[in-house]
This record gives sequence, structure tokens and C-alpha cells, in this order.
Amino acid sequence: MPKPTKPVTRTKIRDALVAEVVEKGIAAVNVAGIVKRAKISAGTVYVHFENKDDMLRQVYMELKAEFHSAITEDGNATDSTQRVRNMWFAMFRFVRERPQDFLFLEYANAAKILSPDEQATVDGFAKDIAARLKRGVDDGTLVDLDTGLLSLLLVAPAMQLARRAVLSGEPIPENLIVQTFDRVWLSIAKN
Repeated sequence: MPKPTKPVTRTKIRDALVAEVVEKGIAAVNVAGIVKRAKISAGTVYVHFENKDDMLRQVYMELKAEFHSAITEDGNATDSTQRVRNMWFAMFRFVRERPQDFLFLEYANAAKILSPDEQATVDGFAKDIAARLKRGVDDGTLVDLDTGLLSLLLVAPAMQLARRAVLSGEPIPENLIVQTFDRVWLSIAKN
């Protein structure tokens, strides 16, 4: 059997870290658990990361960039309603396809693990989303609420559904995603 490539091994480590964090919490994660779950040698981790904290930060930044890219990839929508709807359904595609990654992002965000430079990058992602929501407020599509509150109203249901998907092992049904969007839209749409 050929030796796995470096990217394949790194993905195994990343997936093992995410699973460990979701299952045990960040404080309880250790390299030994990640090594066992990834089925690699302990030294292999240190080929890719300096230590556990470096691993947590790098994986968080990778997943955060992937998440942000996923929810903002539709740059063609000029209508604010369609833009918010596209972001919402892209978020749910990410949650449906990668519920553990989504939960990892939430847990790692709450743990405040980032360096100041990494935090500035993540803050830039948040500012991008806020600007998109602000355009909806400015053009009269969305109610005049703080963009942080608008974002919270959009993300909180996704977090709850992601938790449920991970705990049950069942994907989120499409009709539930549509119903949830329709309800959330009622709380943020101006008309």
C-alpha cells in the first residue's frame, strides 16, 4: 500500500481534531487522542503543526476561510433579498454537508484561541458579512437593526440545526431549512 500524501495525512489530522473537539470539547483535546483517531504516528502531527494550539488555530483558520467562501461565493445577486437568501442556503449547505466543521468553528470561536493577526482576518470576514447585510438595510430590504443582530438571527438557527444533525447523525431535511428561512426572514425583512 502506498504511503499517504502529505495533504491526505493533513486532512486526516484535521478531521480527527474536529471530531475530538466536537465530541470532547477543546479543553479535553490532546494530541494522543487525535493521533489515535487519525491512525497516524505521534510524530506525524509535528510534521504539520508545532503543537496542539497551533493545530487548533490553523484548522480553525482553514475552516473559517472555507465557510466564509462558501457563504459569499454568489457574487451575482444584485437584489438584497436574493443575496441574503443565497448566503442562508449556502450556510445550510455547509452545515448539512459538514456539521462537525460548523460546530468546531463555533466551539473554537468561543474558546478565543486566535492570535491578534488571525483574529483580524476573522474580523474581516465578519465585516464582509456585515457590509452585505448593511446594503440590505440601506436599500430597505432588511429592518434597520444592528448588523451583528441581523447576523445572529441568521446564524443561531443554523447552529441549533447543526447540533441536532451531529447528535442525531441525521442530515437536516431540506423542507426544514426552507421553513426555518421563511420564519427567520419574517424577523429580518422590512416588508
